Amino acid sequence: MELLVDTWNVLHQMGVLPPDLAGLGVGELASLLSKGRWNRDRISLVCDGTPPPDGSNLGSTRNIEIIYTGGSKTADQEIMDRVAASSTAKRIVVVTNDREIIRFIRAKGAQQLGSVEFLEAIADDHRRPNKKNIRKPAGLSPEKAAAWKEEFGFDAADITNLHEEIKKSEIPQPEPEQIQEEKIQKKPVNKGTRSQPLPESELPDDLINEARKLAE
Repeated sequence: MELLVDTWNVLHQMGVLPPDLAGLGVGELASLLSKGRWNRDRISLVCDGTPPPDGSNLGSTRNIEIIYTGGSKTADQEIMDRVAASSTAKRIVVVTNDREIIRFIRAKGAQQLGSVEFLEAIADDHRRPNKKNIRKPAGLSPEKAAAWKEEFGFDAADITNLHEEIKKSEIPQPEPEQIQEEKIQKKPVNKGTRSQPLPESELPDDLINEARKLAE
């Protein structure tokens, strides 16, 4: 997967990061990304303008590239150009809240992640630095999953909505105490139960014999 980050759009989000991460610079953002859940993905931090003279924001690493577009091109245009030129746009995730970029990259098949959600994930990784990033095996390869989504016209937002609908439609399972109570209430009646035998007569034998004679 490749991340194209609209850097200024991300860093200008207010009230998302905790106090110890507030006021991040580009280099600090790159450092956090190198330690988080995307540390194995290719990341491009696309920035408007030119880098500072002291080189403080040139924190490119093995998988992270910091790009300054200069004065003749905007970061927005650079992101859209890269998506348009890619032969694997479906494997690109663009991090931005810019509506124009979102419309363009989705039309090209790329995915979008909101800037706020992106920062929240970075903060979560920072709070739990020892958390292992477990990559669960998927049932489909990225290529097959992309082809499936293209065929049925699904995007990331559609899949999220589908998960929500599935959760709403799930029938809650009864608690163990409820199951036991139902079993007691529905305990079947044994229809084959035999009736109790009538008690033996307590009359004297001679009186019984006399009654038999009269009956004859």
